[in-house]
Amino acid sequence: MVRIEVLFALQARERAGRRLDPTMVRLVVQHLSDVDTLRGLDIASLDFGGMRNSTAGRSLLGAMQYTVEYEFRQFSGDDPSLEDVWDGAAMGLWAASHRRYGTHSGTIDFTTVRQRWLREIIKEWGRSVRPDMQTLRVSLKAFSIASDALARRPGGGEVSSRLNGADMTAVVQAIKDARKDDDFPYAASSLVAFLGGWFNVLDFARSSCLMEDVQGSFSRARHHRIKLTEANEEQAGRALPDVVIQQLDANLHFLTRSHHGWSEETFRLFYRTAYTILRDTGRRIGEVVTLKTGCIEVVDGHPQLIYDNHKARRHGRRLPVTQELADTILTWEKHRAELSLAESALPWLFPSPMHKARGKGRLHVDSLAHTLRDWVRSIPQIDSDIIDPDGEPLPFDRSKITAHAFRHTYAQRHADAGVPVDVLRDLMDHKSMDTTMGYYQVTLKRKREAVKAMAPLAVDRFGNSSPIPAQRYEIGSVAVPFGNCTEPSNVKAGGGSCPIRFQCAGCSFYRPDPSYLPAIEDHVRSLKADKEMADAIGAAPFVLDNLTAQIDSFREVVSTMRGQLRFSQRNDLREAL
Repeated sequence: MVRIEVLFALQARERAGRRLDPTMVRLVVQHLSDVDTLRGLDIASLDFGGMRNSTAGRSLLGAMQYTVEYEFRQFSGDDPSLEDVWDGAAMGLWAASHRRYGTHSGTIDFTTVRQRWLREIIKEWGRSVRPDMQTLRVSLKAFSIASDALARRPGGGEVSSRLNGADMTAVVQAIKDARKDDDFPYAASSLVAFLGGWFNVLDFARSSCLMEDVQGSFSRARHHRIKLTEANEEQAGRALPDVVIQQLDANLHFLTRSHHGWSEETFRLFYRTAYTILRDTGRRIGEVVTLKTGCIEVVDGHPQLIYDNHKARRHGRRLPVTQELADTILTWEKHRAELSLAESALPWLFPSPMHKARGKGRLHVDSLAHTLRDWVRSIPQIDSDIIDPDGEPLPFDRSKITAHAFRHTYAQRHADAGVPVDVLRDLMDHKSMDTTMGYYQVTLKRKREAVKAMAPLAVDRFGNSSPIPAQRYEIGSVAVPFGNCTEPSNVKAGGGSCPIRFQCAGCSFYRPDPSYLPAIEDHVRSLKADKEMADAIGAAPFVLDNLTAQIDSFREVVSTMRGQLRFSQRNDLREAL
C-alpha cells in the first residue's frame, strides 16, 4: 500500500508544479521500507539520524502524507469539520491569504471557546466561508477572548438569549486589554484585527440566522472601537537611535536563516542585503521584497534605486542611493545569478527560498519581518542611548526594532542633517509635507537651540522688547497662530481658551518672536483683504476700526522684530529652525 501512496503523492506533486528533488525522494523512500501506509504515520518517530537534508526529507514526507490523507477523506466522504479540533490539512484550507496552497500541518482547536452556541457559530463560519488558516486563527483568538469575558459575566454567557449591550461592551474591553501568553501587550494592529474578526463573524451569524435568539443590543455600537494611541510628542518618534543601528550592524553575523537548498553563505548575503536596503533607503518592507533584478541604474555617474510604491500605486520610482549600497545590491545580484531558481522567481531580486511553484516566487513580507524579529532576539545585548545613575546604558526596547522603524530612522537622519522638508518629502515619496513631518520630530537638542535663540527676541503687542527666560519659554507660554501666549488660563488650556477670541494684536499677553514673521505677514495681508471687503459691503465703522487697529499693531510688531535682527542672528535663527 505504501508504494502506491508514494507514487500517487509524487504524481500529485508533479501535476501541481511543485518542486521535486530526486535526492529528497530517495531519502524518504529509504525510510519507508518498514512502513505499511502513510495514513496515520508518526513522521517524528522515523529515525533520520544526523543525515544531511533530514529536515527537508521530513518536510517532503509530511507533504506526501497530507496529500494521501486528504484524498482518502474526500473519497470516503468523512467530514472533518464536525469535530471540535480541525486538521487544517484535512479541511483543505489555504495556509494564508498570500499563500494560495493547502496547508500541510496545523490544527484549529475550537474548545477554547467555552460556550457551545458561540463555538458552533465560528465553526459554521469556518465551514461556509472557508478562510485561510491565518485568518481563522485570528478570528478564533478573538472568540476565545470573548468567551473568557462572557464566562466572567452573570450566567457565564451560556444562555445566548440573555446577552445584552453590557455584555458586548465587556467583550470589546477584554479584546482591548488582551495580552500575549508571555504577558506582553499585543500591537494595536493585532487588537484591531481581533476586534474586526469578532464582529465579522457575528455579522455572518446574524445574516445566516444563527443568532435569532440573541438580543439586538448584543451587537456593535459606535463606541466599540480601538483608538490608536498617539505617540508622545517629546519622544523621538519611532526612529532608532544611531547607537542601536551601530549595534545591529555589529551583529550581522547573527542574521541568517536555515532553509533547504541554499548554502549558509547564500542566506547570510540574502538577508544582509535586504536589511541594508531597509536601513539605507527607508523604503517600506513591501517595496523591498518586490524589488526586481536590475533595480540599480546609473544616471550621470550616480546610482539610483528603482522601486514600486505600492501604497500610493506609483510604480517605477527612483531614489538616489550611495555607491556603497549599489555595490551591495550588485554583489547579491551576481551571487543570485548562480542559483538554481524556479521560473516564477526569476524576475525578483529576493527570490523565495521555499521553491513553491504556486507561490509568488519572491520573498514575502511576513517571512522577512519574522527573520528580522528572530535576528533581533538572538543578539545578546542591545543598549539604548540612555544612561542610568551608575553611568551604564539602559537596555533598548527590542520591540521597537521593526522594518518600518528603519523608514522613520531614514527620515530622522535626513531631518537632523538639515535636509529641507520639501526635499525629504520627495525622498520619502509622499504627496503631502504633513505626512513627511509625521515621520520625524525636532530633537530636544534642536528645540533647546531654538528656544535659546528665540526667547530673547520676543516682543509684546506694541513691538517693545519683552524677552522671556529660556526655561519659561516652553513651560510658561503656548503657541497660538501668530506667536506665543502667556495668558495663564489659555496656557493651561493648551491654547484653546483665549478670553478675547484670538485677537492677539490687542492682548497684553501676546509674545511673538521672529519665527512667526511669515505667519504674521500672511495674516496682515489677510486682514487687509478683509478690510477692503468690509468697506465694500458698507460694514459698520467699528468693524473697520477694529481691522485697521489690528493691521497697524501687527505691522509695528513686524517692523520692530526685523529691526532687532542682526545679520549674525538671522543665520543663528535659520540654523535653529
